[in-house]
Amino acid sequence: MTRLRRWRPLSSLVLLAALAAGPTSAHEPPPAEEVYIQGDFTPRFTPPAPGTYELPAITRVGSFPVLERGRALRTQALLAGKIGVVSFIYTACSETLGCPLASEAMRRIQHQVAHEGLRERVVLLSVTFDDVLDRASHLDAYAQRWGADRSLWHFVRAPSEQSLEAMLAGFGQDRTKLYDAHGRFTGRYRHTLKVFLVDQRGAVRNIYSTGFLVPQVVINDIKTVLNERGPDRLSPEEPR
Repeated sequence: MTRLRRWRPLSSLVLLAALAAGPTSAHEPPPAEEVYIQGDFTPRFTPPAPGTYELPAITRVGSFPVLERGRALRTQALLAGKIGVVSFIYTACSETLGCPLASEAMRRIQHQVAHEGLRERVVLLSVTFDDVLDRASHLDAYAQRWGADRSLWHFVRAPSEQSLEAMLAGFGQDRTKLYDAHGRFTGRYRHTLKVFLVDQRGAVRNIYSTGFLVPQVVINDIKTVLNERGPDRLSPEEPR
């Protein structure tokens, strides 16, 4: 019997080595950008087949209030017992290694989810951490720019700074406002690029960052969680 194990791709080892030299923000390009950016998202490793490894729960996240096109709801209602792929972005971000990289990955994940017949079991969720500028119209324009299918890929904002801070803390997503020499907010943020895989019970099962954000890896992880048997599997009859 083949023993299941949690795996770590070679590219993540390169990433960890780079991080050992000091923290790198998603908006501060690392010394060797070509290590992190692979325009076609082709990994330098062979992703293991779904179900041949384990993804133990890392942490659990609660249900948070959000606004989608002015409609108030909670993240639990959006996920609705499905696998969630959650990213934190802001629409004004233009750094190559920041939000555009996350959104391009989400766009490709969206395509693969639809292509592989997983639409009814997966939700993509992008949450802005710019609760001042990113109103509904900005999020709509951003979603259109990335070719989002809004029935599958949702774009939301927190209703208040307090609720946003609670969500960021719950997920473990950092965010720091950047100010100019006169103490004025520049409209930009420093943050680490993170995309979270959340299972049907709200457990974070993987966290992807630069050097590890490969759509095929995410798809394989989704299938692994959907096909597993154990305490983190949600039965069809059990409410979330």
